[in-house]
Amino acid sequence: MAVRGRTKKGAFPEIKEKNQGKFTRWVKNNMPGKSTCSAASSVMRSKGKYSKSVVAMANYANNFGCKK
Repeated sequence: MAVRGRTKKGAFPEIKEKNQGKFTRWVKNNMPGKSTCSAASSVMRSKGKYSKSVVAMANYANNFGCKK
C-alpha cells in the first residue's frame, strides 16, 4: 500500500518567534507592490540571484503559506 502525504512523524516545522514576519518584511523592502506569495514564487524561479537565507524563507512561504 502506498503512503500518501507527509511520511515523517511529528509536527510541521514551526517558525521561531524571532523569525516570524521576516520574509514579509524582506518582500516589502525589496519587492514593493508584490504580495508575499508572488515574491516567493519569483525568488524560487531565480534562486541564483538571492542569498541562501532568502531562498529558504521563500521556500517555506511557498510550502506552508501559499497553498491554494
